[in-house]
Amino acid sequence: PSPTAEVESVPLPERVTASSSPTPEGQSPVNHSLLASPSRPIRPGDPIPVLKKNRFGTPPDVCGPWEGKVATIGSLNGFLVTSPTREYIPRYPREVEVIQTYEDGFWGEHEYSRHPQLYVEEMTHLACIPATPEQDEMLFDLFHPLHASRDWTEDRDIAVHGLGLIKREMRKSLGECAAYVIARFEAISAADASTSRYGSFLIMLLRQAVDRMNYLPSVATRSIAVAAHVQRLALELEGLTTYLQVVLPRIESSEDFSHSVLDVVGGFIREGAVTQTWHRVGIPYWVLQPVSSEVAVWRVVQEDALPFWLSTRPCNPPILHRAGTFVGVSNLTGNWVSSMVVSISKHATGSHLARLNLAAVPEVPTSESSSSKRARFEAKDIITKHLTMRPADPVLAASKKSRRQRRRQEGDAPAGDLAIVGSGSAGTSHRSQPSGQSGSTGIQHPSRSLVLSPFVELPAVWAEALRAAGTIPPSPNSALYFFPPPFLLDTVVSAATGSAGCAHPDRARVDSKVNRYLHNLLRIRQFCRTRLFDLSLNNRPLTITEWRAALWGDYLPQGSVRTSGTGADARRAKRRRDERNEIGLLFHKVAHMDSYDETALVKFENRQVDIHTIANDPAIRATLLWEAHEVNFRAELIALDTLLVHKVDWMEIHRWEREMLVSGVWGPPSSAATVTAAIDPSLRVFCWYTPPQEHWDTCRERLRTFARVLTRWPDCPEDVIQASRSELHEDDFREAQRRAVSFYVQTFVSQYSRLPIPPILSAGA
Repeated sequence: PSPTAEVESVPLPERVTASSSPTPEGQSPVNHSLLASPSRPIRPGDPIPVLKKNRFGTPPDVCGPWEGKVATIGSLNGFLVTSPTREYIPRYPREVEVIQTYEDGFWGEHEYSRHPQLYVEEMTHLACIPATPEQDEMLFDLFHPLHASRDWTEDRDIAVHGLGLIKREMRKSLGECAAYVIARFEAISAADASTSRYGSFLIMLLRQAVDRMNYLPSVATRSIAVAAHVQRLALELEGLTTYLQVVLPRIESSEDFSHSVLDVVGGFIREGAVTQTWHRVGIPYWVLQPVSSEVAVWRVVQEDALPFWLSTRPCNPPILHRAGTFVGVSNLTGNWVSSMVVSISKHATGSHLARLNLAAVPEVPTSESSSSKRARFEAKDIITKHLTMRPADPVLAASKKSRRQRRRQEGDAPAGDLAIVGSGSAGTSHRSQPSGQSGSTGIQHPSRSLVLSPFVELPAVWAEALRAAGTIPPSPNSALYFFPPPFLLDTVVSAATGSAGCAHPDRARVDSKVNRYLHNLLRIRQFCRTRLFDLSLNNRPLTITEWRAALWGDYLPQGSVRTSGTGADARRAKRRRDERNEIGLLFHKVAHMDSYDETALVKFENRQVDIHTIANDPAIRATLLWEAHEVNFRAELIALDTLLVHKVDWMEIHRWEREMLVSGVWGPPSSAATVTAAIDPSLRVFCWYTPPQEHWDTCRERLRTFARVLTRWPDCPEDVIQASRSELHEDDFREAQRRAVSFYVQTFVSQYSRLPIPPILSAGA
C-alpha cells in the first residue's frame, strides 16, 4: 500500500482522554498490558481530546518497539495503533461473528494471506506470508486478483449452462506455483514434529484445491473461490517456509535484525513480549496499546482503506457454511483461521463420490400368466440380452431345431460369433435386468466372468485375478458403474468385416450399435466426468441398462408403452420406459443435450469426428476404452475403500487424508478429484508392470501404496501387510502384486457381486 497521507490530529472517542504534551525525557515506559481509562467522564462542554504527534523531524528508519513512526486511533475505542517500521496503518480486522467471503473469493479485511491479522499464538507463520512477489517471481500469480469476467470460462463441452473452469493458462500457472511452494517446504528437514504435521495438512488441502480447480467444473462463483483458496493456501505454506528458514533462525539468534525488515504481511500485536521479539527479528507489525501521551508519535495518520483490488461485494450466489449463514465460520475464538480454512476447503473444494451401492430392481410379480414369461435358468445360463445370440432368420433349418438343440449350439459358439440383435432403440430393444441377467444362452456376461477384450490387453496380474474369480452367481440387484462399462465399447459391428485396431478377432463380440455408442460417448463424456462429484447433476452410478440408454442417445421422453402381454409384462415394459425416460431427463434437461444425430460432427482432441471416422480410427476407441477402464477403476477403489474403512463419526479431514492415500495408487497423493483421470496422454502413467517386464521397478511406490490401502480392509493377508513396508525386490514384488490384486478382486466381488473394472495400459503411454 502507498503511504497514508499525514493528518495533524484525529479526534479521540469520547470515553478516552489523552494529554497533548510531549513525553518528558527519561520518563518510565508505559505499562502496555493495561488499558488506559479516563480520569473522569467526559462532560458536556469539555474539549474533544485529540491525538497529536509529539516527535518532530525525520523519524528513524526503525523506531523503538512501541514508538509510532505512524499512529492512529481509528475506530478502536481506547486503543492506539502504532508501527515502528511502516509508513501506513492497515484497517484493523475487527472481530465479527461470521467471516464473510466476497466475489473475488477472498475474505475482505480478514483475508490473512493479503491483510495483517491479530497475532495468534503458535501461528506466527501467518505474519511471514510474503507481502509481494518481488522476492520470488515464481509466486507472481499467487498475487493475481481473480475475477470471473477475466479468469473463468464456460465449458460448452459439458452441455450444462453456467459450468466451467478457471482459464487454462491461469490453472497451469497456479498449479506450478503450488508445486513450487510444496517442493520448497518438503525440502526443509529442520522442522519440528508439530510444524511438519501442520505443513502436511496445508499440502493436503492445497493439492485438493488444485485438483478441484483442474478437474471439476463449477459455476463461476465457486471456481473463483477455489482458485482464490489455491492462492491462499500456497501463500500460507510459503509463509510457513519463510518462518522456518528465515524467522526461526533469527529468533534463536541473539543478533538484532530490526533494521532488516522482511517483506511480509506482518500482523497486529497486543502482547509486550511478542512486540519486542518481532521488532528484533524484523517482522513488520502494528501494536495495539493504551492511548497515552507517553507514546512517541512522529506522524498521525488515518487508518488505510482496504486495497482497491480486494472486492467488497459479497459472494453471489453465496457459498453456504450452514443454513442461514453466508460463507465463513463462526468467529467464536481468537484462532479462527484454521477453522475457516477447513470450512472453505470443505464447502468450496470438497468432493466425494456417490456410494457404489447395488441398485435394487423392483420385483415384478410373476403369479399372473404371461405370454412372454421365461423359464428360470441356472447361473451359467443367465446373461445380458445385448449379448444374446439368436439364430439367423433366413436359415429355415435352424428354425426347425428344438429349443434344446439351439441352446446347445449357442452355448458352444465361439465368442467371435456372438451377435447382438436390437430393434434400433436402446430403450426398447432389451430388458432392464439384474447384473448379468437376461438371456437364455450359456455365454457369460463380462460383469460376472472374465471376457477378454479384442482391443486391449489386460495386465497379466489382473487377468489372472479376474479369471480366478470364476463365474459370479447372479444377483437380484443391478450392477452399477460410475462410467460407461468398457465391455459396451469393445464390440464390433460385424464379425465378417472386423474393426480397425482389433488385435484379437477371435475374441470379438458383435454389436451393431457400437459405433453409435462410441460416437455419442465423445459427445457426452465430459458431462459424464463432471457429474461424478456434482450432486446437482445426479451423480449416482448407473446400471448397465441405463448406460446403454445414455450411449444410444435417444433422450426424448416416451409417453406410451406397446406390449402384447398383460400384467407382469406390462409392468416390466412400463419400468423400462421409466428408466429410459429418467436417463433422457438427465441428459436432455439437466445436461441440455439433444438426442443423438448420426450426421453430427463431435469434437475429439483438436478435430471434428463423424460416425464413419469412429469405424476407421482405432485411436479414438483406444482413448475411450482407456478412459472407461481408468475412471471406473479409480472410482471403484475409492468407493470400496469408503465402504470398508470410513466411519460415520469421521471428520472431513479424516476423509481427505484417506482419499489422499488412495489417490496415491494411480499417481502422486492428492485427492478424490483425480478419479476423473487425465485426458492428456502425456500425463497418463501405468503402474501395473510385472517382472520381468521393463519398467516394473518404477511401480514399487504405487504397489506399496496399494498395499497400505488394503491393510485397513477386513481379512487383509499378512503378506500384503508386509508388502506395504518392504523394499519389494523382484521376486517379492511379483508375489506381493499378485496377492494384493487377488485380495482386491475377491473383496470387490464379495461386496458388489460383480467383477471390478481393471486398469489398462494407455495406447499413448
